[in-house]
Amino acid sequence: MKTAIATLVALAGAAQSQVVINEVAQNPEGPAAANDSVLEFIEFYGEPNMSLDGYAVGLVNGGSDPDGNDTPNTFPEIDEAFSLTGLSLDANGFLVLYNGTPQDSLIPLLFLFPGAASASFFDQHIPAPDTNGNLENDGSSTYLLVRARPGYSLVGGVDTYDPSDYNFAKDTAHDIDFDGKLDFGDETPGLFAPNPVAVEPLQIIDEIAWSNAGGKEYVSSSQFEISDTPGFNPDAISRLEYFIENPMAGVRLNSEGETVPTRIADESWVYGEITSAFEYDASVGIGGPTDPNGDGFQDIFLDQFPVTPGTFNDSSSLSLAQFRFVRGDFNRDGMVDFADFLIITEAVGENLDITVPCVDDEGMPIVIDGTQPDCYVYQGRDANALLAMMNIDKTDGPAGANDPSVTQADVDQFVLEFGPFACNDADLALPFGILDLADIDAFILAFLSGGAAADIAPPFGVVDLGDIDAFILDFFGGCP
Repeated sequence: MKTAIATLVALAGAAQSQVVINEVAQNPEGPAAANDSVLEFIEFYGEPNMSLDGYAVGLVNGGSDPDGNDTPNTFPEIDEAFSLTGLSLDANGFLVLYNGTPQDSLIPLLFLFPGAASASFFDQHIPAPDTNGNLENDGSSTYLLVRARPGYSLVGGVDTYDPSDYNFAKDTAHDIDFDGKLDFGDETPGLFAPNPVAVEPLQIIDEIAWSNAGGKEYVSSSQFEISDTPGFNPDAISRLEYFIENPMAGVRLNSEGETVPTRIADESWVYGEITSAFEYDASVGIGGPTDPNGDGFQDIFLDQFPVTPGTFNDSSSLSLAQFRFVRGDFNRDGMVDFADFLIITEAVGENLDITVPCVDDEGMPIVIDGTQPDCYVYQGRDANALLAMMNIDKTDGPAGANDPSVTQADVDQFVLEFGPFACNDADLALPFGILDLADIDAFILAFLSGGAAADIAPPFGVVDLGDIDAFILDFFGGCP
């Protein structure tokens, strides 16, 4: 829709209340024994100063199966898991979680952007029989940023775990039947597998995965897996984009040699080997989004793209800028418009804790010990969009607190800040959202004067009969 009142906001300070995994250095350059423990990090990005109480992040390792016989050579387990309770994103919207203690890690000493919020793996390690270690470099990797999980609650700002039920922690065998799905606890133990545990149902806020050596990935959709490549095992990944839907920007060859579209993950992340200076090493190989000027297979040129814990991954020399969240842009199309108004209006009363009975991929109920557990409705990008909506007005709850649901006050603030909104190209006059004679009069005036408001159909720059036809279609099509 082409409308003069659509609002594009591109300032970092306009970020809305969302949070994503933004960068991971899993296998820094140099000897693993020496460097992993002082150079690994996970970076998060979202709304400046956003509290991460109740959130956690885990590296869910998918093991390995290099011969593809579905008998893993190394078994899947949650390799590391860290609580984010007590932490907040900084004034620029970043938080860096780094390996090593504050005294011995090289991240805050050499690479952390000045003023960035940070914390160590040691301080945030979720209690488990084993202490935290280095991020696993081999086998498939899935990083999950989660909010709710079984056996966990936030009580008075303190993490509380039920030892009989909590399993999102280090060394948990989360996929005992090696089917690439997080276990609900009703699986049949395998020959080399321990007893089943309930890792699901989780509420996943963000996710990214890649396969290595035939291991499994544990994202909600293959769209969030970086496509497999021979010997693929990147040192690091850096987010460049955040898409709601696949932009269908490129093509790739699948495992059968068929040409298929690239995935959301392919078009969102820069990944590959990194140098000791924390830059991607193009001489070894870098992957990234498709070059819009290429043949569909060619990635954009990413020579020496920076790895920058605690700030944006912008590169002036490459003319690349990392995405910024845009306040009010719930569908992530770069504009704040009537579509976003409809989204927030329809979300009034919704909150992150809404659940429905869990079903499997075929829609059949999941039943454990005679009971069907509940799964969270809002996951991933939907959860992030809801976070953005419920934080438009942060004083709409009791005593001026932020209500945990999307409220009419959020809608009112949204309209006050960004509205009013035209519902389509025929909605040219007040009151917006209603098509009437005032819109017809406005179109006639604009058409006779050659005004831009009447130029709603190609070829743009020329006001002609095509614009009249487009106006009539939009007018009689009505507002949603």
